[in-house]
Amino acid sequence: MEKKHSLAPGEIPDGAMAFISRGLSEIGSGRIVLTAQDSRLVSVEREERIGGDALFTTGGGKPGTAGDRALPEKIRQSFRDLPYGQVILTIKDGAVRQVERLTRSRFTGLDGEGI
Repeated sequence: MEKKHSLAPGEIPDGAMAFISRGLSEIGSGRIVLTAQDSRLVSVEREERIGGDALFTTGGGKPGTAGDRALPEKIRQSFRDLPYGQVILTIKDGAVRQVERLTRSRFTGLDGEGI
């Protein structure tokens, strides 16, 4: 029987952080999106953009560099205490240029009960 892992609120497991770090080192331009639901990580999406001269060469765009050693902690800090929403890492020229935190609110007691 397969054991299910239970995440603590605001936790980013090591496997997910490894996936994020790998994306940061491979993506030249794009986004990595962490989605929270009930204060728990439910998905990590990776989006790579290829444009300009990279469209005409093999191998895509310029690969990224993880660079900032403090970045994993900055990502964890941005994700902490996020009940519903996303943390969006925007990558350009192989470096994280922006960390955006999008908070969503749930409203209950309305027609349709919530979102």
